[in-house]
Amino acid sequence: MSIPFDWQQLSQLAGDDPEFELELLQLFLSDVQASLGQLANAIAVGDTVSAEQIAHYIKGASANVGAIALAAEAAQLEQRAQQGQLTQVQPSLEQLKVSYSDVQQAIAARY
Repeated sequence: MSIPFDWQQLSQLAGDDPEFELELLQLFLSDVQASLGQLANAIAVGDTVSAEQIAHYIKGASANVGAIALAAEAAQLEQRAQQGQLTQVQPSLEQLKVSYSDVQQAIAARY
């Protein structure tokens, strides 16, 4: 398993303010959780364009806060959706959910 989080990236983003870090992470987790639901729906109906866009959003949001493993998983899903590889998107979604859980655990352990 790769490192789920780059704490230094988050610290820089939050200006070395632990309270702001936690606030950012709470918003991030909430947004990504909602996005994962939207992504699952897009995949279920075969909407590769929406799946690609949602995965792109998750990738960017994850990279911004330092959730590097989650960003990498989202990038893979984004690429598969972009290529219209629907049969490979569902396993990617499941892996993305695992990575999200890993990030939740890393955050819970730190805060």
